[in-house]
Amino acid sequence: MNRNTLQLVCDALMEYIVGRPVTVSFAHLGRDIDYTVAIQTSLFEFDPDNEQGIMGPMYLTLNNYLLQDVDELLRVLGKVVKEHRRDAE
Repeated sequence: MNRNTLQLVCDALMEYIVGRPVTVSFAHLGRDIDYTVAIQTSLFEFDPDNEQGIMGPMYLTLNNYLLQDVDELLRVLGKVVKEHRRDAE
């Protein structure tokens, strides 16, 4: 599977699961780092009384080596989902 297609599929699926816009990319992160996550919080998220509004995006960078091993990619995505799932909040 090509990198761009995989990024688009992951973007769409992660957005549905996490409940916020997600941008997935691949990069060389180093030896023992599988992924990095950065979440940009929107102003709506700071107001506890406001349940409507756009949530800030989540930027997920996956290590390049995950492109070579689908099982490992799924393991890492499962870990990210577990930590950042919408109902975990």
